[in-house]
Amino acid sequence: MNIRTYIGAILACAFVLLSCEKDDDEKSSQRFAIDKSKTHVDDEYENKLKDSVWYYYKYLSLWESVIEPATAKLNDMDSTDFLKKNYTQYFNSANDVLGYLMYRTKASVVGNSVPSNAGSGNSFFFYQDIIYKHGKGESKAYDWYSFLDRGGFVSGAIQNGLVSGLGMDVAYVEKSSSGNADLFFRFVEKNSAAYISGLRRGYQILKLNGDSKIDYNSQKANNFNTLNNYLNSSRLTVEYKTPAGVINSVEIVYRSNHYADAVFVDTVLQAGTKKVGYVGISSFLSQDAWVVTDAGFQRFDARLNRTFENLQTQGVNDLVIDLRYNGGGSVLTTEYLSDMLVPASASSQLMYTYKINAILKEFGWDEAGEDFGPVYFSKKGSLNLSRVYFLVSEETASASELLINILSPVMDVYVIGTYREENGAAVAKNTYGKPVGFFPIEIVSASNELYVTSFQMYNKNGYGDYFDGLKPNHHVWEYQSFYDFGNAQETMLATALEHIRTGVFRATQPRSVQGKMDIERKISREGFGPRKIQGMYKFPTKKIHF
Repeated sequence: MNIRTYIGAILACAFVLLSCEKDDDEKSSQRFAIDKSKTHVDDEYENKLKDSVWYYYKYLSLWESVIEPATAKLNDMDSTDFLKKNYTQYFNSANDVLGYLMYRTKASVVGNSVPSNAGSGNSFFFYQDIIYKHGKGESKAYDWYSFLDRGGFVSGAIQNGLVSGLGMDVAYVEKSSSGNADLFFRFVEKNSAAYISGLRRGYQILKLNGDSKIDYNSQKANNFNTLNNYLNSSRLTVEYKTPAGVINSVEIVYRSNHYADAVFVDTVLQAGTKKVGYVGISSFLSQDAWVVTDAGFQRFDARLNRTFENLQTQGVNDLVIDLRYNGGGSVLTTEYLSDMLVPASASSQLMYTYKINAILKEFGWDEAGEDFGPVYFSKKGSLNLSRVYFLVSEETASASELLINILSPVMDVYVIGTYREENGAAVAKNTYGKPVGFFPIEIVSASNELYVTSFQMYNKNGYGDYFDGLKPNHHVWEYQSFYDFGNAQETMLATALEHIRTGVFRATQPRSVQGKMDIERKISREGFGPRKIQGMYKFPTKKIHF
């Protein structure tokens, strides 16, 4: 074969390969294309919401490159009815639009294992089963976090400190090999309706509204619907038994938009010769949010200041921070806590950097001094620690994970996590896995705020890709010693105290007590527990305009 023939053969092969790749791309694009079988244009208000969701998602999303229109044609979105004619008229609601956009990010990461959109009707109910379920070994580095807040819950909860509900979270715990499990309180929000009524973690629930058939097997038979109805009622009579065997009954009443205390425990314990501070934080409220404490109403930053000043006054040598049920909150509060905990030697060192999309980088949003520029440590207070312990679970997420990640390069950090039983085997669980965050965009009216996953954070060492969660140093069975927070015998706290005292983690004992984890996941998913803050929120210092 001469050179000309050889080159011709190579070009022919290359053309075939490129054609195949192009065909594959076109087929892939067709799989995930909008279902155009129906149009929905009659509701003008919803039309505006749908267009706004698409518009801001394209501008803000970390995954904007996989969303139409192409970035080079970004200005087309400002043309009258461009978004409606090309995209949004085929969706019934703004939530459907958001679901589709998030679905596209998963398709871009996972590929053709994602089901085709053909015949879906572009329904959020179709997308949610895809977005929120992760196959074994499947990457989670896509957008399964963004949401549309159509009631103002997030801004009210994080920025103002307002909470609603009974203020309690429950779990089924199996204390024998009977195959059944009893219902217990696993968390009670401090100064909530349940807390004021005297209910605490570790109390067994005997009856709800006089009904004693609330055990696991009885409730599983009706898909836990009865339990769900009880825990979402406006009034609830609870008969309970304390760990000491005392039986009592109380009535609790649903409370709307009230203040609680996100610092659910703060105390000082002894571990050998060392004084150990123990602080539990249920969510990272904004610093100017209000909480109700034993001293009355306080701003959250004042509450934190008082807590850590008290630890310093008592001369603590070590600190344990309980974040096991902390789903996140304000990024600025994470920074505030970091500056309290960090050694003075770390002041002025890099705390973390942001990753944003190419559009926002072009706007200069990540330059020094801007809202998403680099952040540096600035030591606050006089607490002098060389190490800190964190108690975590699968529910530890976002801003609380960020706290752990940014402190790890500048001080000794020990993380104690939990086991779960899955298919008969003990599985050591990581934290939730959410190294990304969002900020609110008001769309159409003040009652609608769109939160698009817009930024990712990396610590001083450049680590921030923990979509599969942060890996603890040690794991325990959480309910092995099921006591209230602050009790030195409670499993997770006891493990930290022992390590402080001895310098080693003891081999985990075989479990004798175990939570029914399938119902715990169901509780979290269906709202059996209190409505919790979940996510990592940045509230920019200036209004966002494009």
